[in-house]
Amino acid sequence: MKGLNANVGLKRGGFELDISLQLPPRGITALLGPSGSGKSSVLRMLAGLDKPQSGNIMQGETIWYDQQDKIFLPPQQRRVGMVFQDYALFSHLTVADNVGYGLPCTGRRAHVEQWLKRLHLNKHAEHYPAELSGGQRQRVALARALATDPDMLLLDEPFSAIDVSLRQNLRYQLKELVANTNRPVVIVSHHLEDALLLADQVGVMIDGHILQFGATQGVFMNPNCRHVAQVLGWHNFLPVRSIAGHVVSGAWGEWKLDEEPDVDTAWLAIRPEHLRIASAEQTAIKAEVMAIHQLGAIRSVQCRLLDGTQLEMHLPWDEPVPVAGSAVRLHLPLAYARTLPDCIINRSRRAHLVKQTSKSLHAGHA
Repeated sequence: MKGLNANVGLKRGGFELDISLQLPPRGITALLGPSGSGKSSVLRMLAGLDKPQSGNIMQGETIWYDQQDKIFLPPQQRRVGMVFQDYALFSHLTVADNVGYGLPCTGRRAHVEQWLKRLHLNKHAEHYPAELSGGQRQRVALARALATDPDMLLLDEPFSAIDVSLRQNLRYQLKELVANTNRPVVIVSHHLEDALLLADQVGVMIDGHILQFGATQGVFMNPNCRHVAQVLGWHNFLPVRSIAGHVVSGAWGEWKLDEEPDVDTAWLAIRPEHLRIASAEQTAIKAEVMAIHQLGAIRSVQCRLLDGTQLEMHLPWDEPVPVAGSAVRLHLPLAYARTLPDCIINRSRRAHLVKQTSKSLHAGHA
């Protein structure tokens, strides 16, 4: 089976979507981004539920959509399984009938029983959706999507209605279900943990455009601009006002890097878990501790620099924590600090980003 290539555009009201997406024949791809960025619209266009206004979509050698040749395959001809955010189960049908909906009569019962067993729904076969918990309804929707043996599986916020305590187990179940299948899986999510735990690759969408796409760890550790970094959980951004060789500086102070940064550098960034209290011999930035918050196994230390810039530092539970109001010296390990542009993207710059992202993807798999 070959992968999918989509290059589509859509204008609706004041919103413009213009994306290029390449999916391998197998593996999980996560689309992350703020609400209104167009993630669910991409899924609906891949499923054939919405029609793009320009471009093309190809699954292997099969053309699903081509604006120039006036080709548009309806959903039933695309062999796509989709799990909607609200699950879209038929309230008047039992669990077994929901899972078997759309399957041929021959062998339907045995096939349904197989999927009920795989998703631990045997005891609920004769129940109705209203009698199920959120996690059970999610598994029914997933069983229904997989029972048709689709060429592609699309999941729109699959864990959004699930209690936090159940979300982790369902993630592992989904990972196990698709690990050995030769089909691409696309997940739209607001939860970074979904991408980190499930996805082989991730795309970050903002304002209708995929600004970065590549291997999951590579994208999370090397965002290509501030907007992408914010989506991926980077909280600390020091404004860069001048660059002199390897040194970047601002009202907060200065920091020497391993190499000279790009001329469009606007920020020096670091994730909260990588920011550290400096030892006596380390280079440091002076700050004041404003507040400390307990976040499970870590403590979040809120700090303020001399120019008012606020930074967040995550410390493990067994590491000493400074008291609120105390002065501290903060260290930014060069292995984890990144210089980033502001991310004002135009059409010509996006072409450059696609090339850079392709290199990043190959580097991530190396």
